Amino acid sequence: MKSIYDELDDRLRASPSVSRRGGPRQDLGLLLFSRRDAIRELWLAAEAAPATPELRAALEKLRPLFGERA
Repeated sequence: MKSIYDELDDRLRASPSVSRRGGPRQDLGLLLFSRRDAIRELWLAAEAAPATPELRAALEKLRPLFGERA
């Protein structure tokens, strides 16, 4: 079973046009926006927990968005 995120990501990869209004790009943005507090909580929990190398790598990719600003 695919998640809604995976489904939208597949649709976006199939039709990546930036100029198109609506569609999977907008749907994905709305999905992530509606869960922004949960994503922030996940970031904080992952930062506080002992991490595997894979989790550490994912955190580093997201650090510009969620980490401390200089």
